[in-house]
Amino acid sequence: MEKSKGKFYFYCLFITICACYIYMINSGIRNNFGIMVQSIIENSGVSFVSISFILAVNQLSFGITQPIFGVIADKKGNRFALLCGIFSTAFSLMLMPYCKSMSSLFIVLGILLPSGIGALAFGIIMGTLTPQIPQQYKSIVNGIVNASSGIGNTMLTPIINAAIVAGGLAFCTKTLSVFALIMLPACIIFCAKENKKSNQTIGKQNIKTSELFQISFKNRDYIFIVIGFFTCGFHMALITNHLPTQIISYGFTNTDTSNMFSIYGVATMVGAFITGILGSKLKMKNILGTLYSSRTVMTILFFVLPKTSIIIALYIFLLGFTGAATVSPVSGICGKIFGVRGMSILFSFAFLVHQIGGFFSAWLGGVCFDVMGSYTLIWFVDIVLCAIAGIVSYMITEKAVIS
Repeated sequence: MEKSKGKFYFYCLFITICACYIYMINSGIRNNFGIMVQSIIENSGVSFVSISFILAVNQLSFGITQPIFGVIADKKGNRFALLCGIFSTAFSLMLMPYCKSMSSLFIVLGILLPSGIGALAFGIIMGTLTPQIPQQYKSIVNGIVNASSGIGNTMLTPIINAAIVAGGLAFCTKTLSVFALIMLPACIIFCAKENKKSNQTIGKQNIKTSELFQISFKNRDYIFIVIGFFTCGFHMALITNHLPTQIISYGFTNTDTSNMFSIYGVATMVGAFITGILGSKLKMKNILGTLYSSRTVMTILFFVLPKTSIIIALYIFLLGFTGAATVSPVSGICGKIFGVRGMSILFSFAFLVHQIGGFFSAWLGGVCFDVMGSYTLIWFVDIVLCAIAGIVSYMITEKAVIS
């Protein structure tokens, strides 16, 4: 009995590691486009404003494809959706150095690459992993997988910078495509015992995807989740797409900036892990509201304090600590209210709205910097939105609608 129990827990640990690898490579790629911007401009000849617009479309594509692949996973299985994402990501990375115009870069960087990454999103990964994990460990495992995004940032940020220095954009994207292809065996192992019934039912109740959306759109808690996640996307896209350029504008080098963003990755990992543990002890709506509200306070303080390396590093750490940490409580609340499929499909839709927010900040952030020479205005908008997100998150009730 003890031997079989030990095998089961070893299996849970092994598939959690596989899930972590998939999510950390996904996050490490999509959160480091800001480091690659100058190389992309030099390789393609496209202007900074045009790159900002393409990165904005990238954010939007990443969001749109998540609910699409959520439905595909619901019909064809999670393994099929994840494999599509892996091949699309690797293929797009290999194509990127050959993009020498805005149209080709728009297709590859704006649509194909984020679509592949969208299929590897948190909702589908956790929708596969959660049914295989004991109930008492689900919140902790949720936090561990979410924390792996920080490992991806920490590991890939210096690798991307070193690869660009060594061989330019082409060498960098080929290196990233290797990391993407290693996701294949991880995916096959991770989905080996996929519970297909979990994709078809919620508890004892059969329900169509359209009915699930109808129920969610009438639910006040879900509306508040979506409002908060729009703000989260707006905030995160500013960090990943424009904060490196903003730091460089203060007189720091590209190497200094990439080193600072390694701190961001570590902080993301710590924040996500701690949030996962707290989610098993505290109300997730309070965790979520505190995370959003703290972003308002820290951003205000950053703009009134001197821009020294220590202040910037501390700000980046705090941004990382509160950044991906919102994913665990949001997915947890979706699962608590709407069940396993709610965690997969409705979280994916909420992330679509998250990326719509990212679209606006990625695009308008570039326009703001090009016209005004600074990001002050767009950060002011971010401060207001974070305050609103904090308020509505505290108003969530976490009452189950489907059990």
